[in-house]
Amino acid sequence: MKIQKMPVAPIGANCYIVSEAGLAFIIDPGGDAEKIIKAAKNFDVRYILLTHTHFDHIGGLNDIKKTFPGAKTAVHKLEKEWLYSTKLNFSEEFGCSFVYEKNVDIELEDGIALDFAGTKINVLHTPGHTPGSTCFYIEESGICENHILFSGDTLFRSSIGRTDFPGGSGRKIIESIKNKLLVLPEDTVVYPGHDENTSIAIEKKLNPFLNRI
Repeated sequence: MKIQKMPVAPIGANCYIVSEAGLAFIIDPGGDAEKIIKAAKNFDVRYILLTHTHFDHIGGLNDIKKTFPGAKTAVHKLEKEWLYSTKLNFSEEFGCSFVYEKNVDIELEDGIALDFAGTKINVLHTPGHTPGSTCFYIEESGICENHILFSGDTLFRSSIGRTDFPGGSGRKIIESIKNKLLVLPEDTVVYPGHDENTSIAIEKKLNPFLNRI
């Protein structure tokens, strides 16, 4: 399994293209759609997965969906409507005015799993940054050399997601990290929504926001 990380406009959110055996899924196409399309054009893109619906994680979604119409757009059910509201997804505030032009294909819930190339993409609902924030966890397997977690804006290297936006909750994000993420194997590689990769072991030991857990 190959993971390609692409920081994209407008503010450098990480978009990921995950591929295996000619198949791929895309996580958080926040912008620079042409760059994402170029990187994914030779794959059969099965999913477009959204960790949450802030504008910097969804800005390229319309162009990506047009290019890969067979890819299923998946977002937590609590944020489905945010895709259609410039106020809720904050695009209005930042002058982007993004509204998704298609229907959501999959409404995500905690505990479900999506099939990809014979392995499971496990859905973890981690509210706190936003009500529907979602992480995607893939266990080590024949096609995946490590346990991997796409943490969106819930967990970062030495930090956690902001909770001062509407719908955010400091209490909930700590509970989400404690109950859903820190229980994962310590060698799990964490691919966050911004900045550099980390691991569960590193964050347990060094993250200043989690040292009281």
